[in-house]
Amino acid sequence: MFGLVTRRELERALDARDEAWKRRVEELAFEWARWYDKFRSLYAMLLKREKKIVGEEEVASTSPDQERGPDGRPWSPPRFLSRRGF
Repeated sequence: MFGLVTRRELERALDARDEAWKRRVEELAFEWARWYDKFRSLYAMLLKREKKIVGEEEVASTSPDQERGPDGRPWSPPRFLSRRGF
C-alpha cells in the first residue's frame, strides 16, 4: 500500500507531523492569550475613562432645579450606557 516505505520511516513521519501540530497549537494558544490581554487592557482603559466622564458630569450637573434621585443626588439618564448599545 505504501510502496517501499518502512514502518520506521512511517512512524518518523507521523511523529514529525504530531510535533508540527503541537507547535502550531502552542503558537495559537500564545496568540490568543496575547489578544485577550490586549482586549482586557483596552476594556479597562475604557471603563476608567467612562468613570472619569461620569464623575465629571455629576460634578458639573449640580443645578438646584434638577430632578433628584432617591438618595438626594442629582439624577440624569446614564449616557454611557447608550454608547455601548445597552
